Amino acid sequence: MTSQKELLELKSKFFATIAHDFRTPLAAILLSTELLENYGHICSEEQKRQYLRCIREAAEQINDLFNEALTNHDADDDMG
Repeated sequence: MTSQKELLELKSKFFATIAHDFRTPLAAILLSTELLENYGHICSEEQKRQYLRCIREAAEQINDLFNEALTNHDADDDMG
């Protein structure tokens, strides 16, 4: 029984960490796109490039998180 409770706690902590790790870059993407949509017409070209760079970097961060999760999952499968 204790090991099942520990497993559920570990699973809960894992998903909380994953949720946080994904929310941060998603928030950056959403904010940057909102700024471009609402204020792009008054932003300088440099500001627009900064917003686009932020979107790209956040998307790359999400991609890295997915790749890391898949790599870890594949490694766990190889062990089991």
